[in-house]
Amino acid sequence: MTSPFQATRWTLVVRSRGDDTPAKAALSELCEAYYEPVVVFLRREGRGDDAARDLAHGFFARLLEGGALEQAEQVRGRFRSYLLGALKHFLADQRDHGMAAKRGGRVEHVSVDVDASTSAPGLQVADSGVAGPDAEFDRQWAISLLDSALRDLESELTAEGKAAVFDLLKPWLTGDADAASQSNIGEALGISTDAVKVSVHRLRKRFRALVKKRIADTVEGAAQAQEEWQHLMAALRS
Repeated sequence: MTSPFQATRWTLVVRSRGDDTPAKAALSELCEAYYEPVVVFLRREGRGDDAARDLAHGFFARLLEGGALEQAEQVRGRFRSYLLGALKHFLADQRDHGMAAKRGGRVEHVSVDVDASTSAPGLQVADSGVAGPDAEFDRQWAISLLDSALRDLESELTAEGKAAVFDLLKPWLTGDADAASQSNIGEALGISTDAVKVSVHRLRKRFRALVKKRIADTVEGAAQAQEEWQHLMAALRS
């Protein structure tokens, strides 16, 4: 049986190279797909929203200069993992620069000794039940990827003149609790309830294929794509 992942290998990363219009469009798509996961990671590390977004802009600016994506193309593998590693390297550089700026300067040293009689909080131990930055990054990556695939599906149906059909059936793809009943959808579209069920099944199948294509665009080969699909499912369950 043919794997649904065999058709594409890092195609989005490859298309993003160069200065022509298609390359710039692919590059914009790539950055958009990973912007929110990066911001979520930075916020989970303890930064405020504004600070996280400022750092995210700085990170992507660094990523886009100096041939970083060409380097990613050389090492291949999962772009998600490459990007997270690049983000951590960027943050380490930021910390090094910050330490270098303070080194030798007039820095006030504050004692961390805590009086046992005081009620002020001391050093806090992280809650092991709260997901760490890496897990939050992966979960937001999965959500963003599903959103992108859903927009792909909407574009396809709109091009076919079926925008109204998509609007009615979309809640059955996203699990919206307020979704209209299939009988009511059938009445709105002038088709039977059985026909609505068939349409929902077909849309779910196409949606799944578009999600897998999105995955395949940023990994190297079918085996990695299948592993990334499993990782996406796990991230959504976390």
